[in-house]
Amino acid sequence: MTITKSKPFYAVAGAGDLAVKALREVPNKLSQLRVDPKDIASTITVVQTEAKTIPYRAQNVAVVLVGETVGLADAVYGDLVTRGRRISNRIRRQKATQELQTQASTTVRRTKAAKTTAKKSAGATRTAAKGAATTAKKRAAATTKATRSAAKSAGTTTAVAAQATVDGAQKVGE
Repeated sequence: MTITKSKPFYAVAGAGDLAVKALREVPNKLSQLRVDPKDIASTITVVQTEAKTIPYRAQNVAVVLVGETVGLADAVYGDLVTRGRRISNRIRRQKATQELQTQASTTVRRTKAAKTTAKKSAGATRTAAKGAATTAKKRAAATTKATRSAAKSAGTTTAVAAQATVDGAQKVGE
């Protein structure tokens, strides 16, 4: 089983997506917040009066909440798993992610080819060094070319990965 097919992965992804959505709403809520000093004084009086009854009420509420919390936690977990699955699938299907997968495969393939070429060149270079310096230069040039190709591909993969990250981040919290 891969990590992206597990419920805890989806639950964490869903929680992250939900958190981003909530954080995007904070600036609007803060701009609407107004506090009147008179309200603070009356609130303090009410809180002082009610503070005396808190231990008794807390015990009664705790008993009720424990039962409700178990059911709610299960429902919330299920909702987070569903939300996480959706965001994960949206990111997986986006064009930038598909391009990243293709580019990463190309980079891996080219890197393996460069490794094979380098091994062959090293063996041939040992033999060529004994007899002909020209062959060694040709093999070194082939290795350099393969290595440059792999490096260029890795650079492209990095750029595509950055774009996939930006595109994925825009999907989060929608």
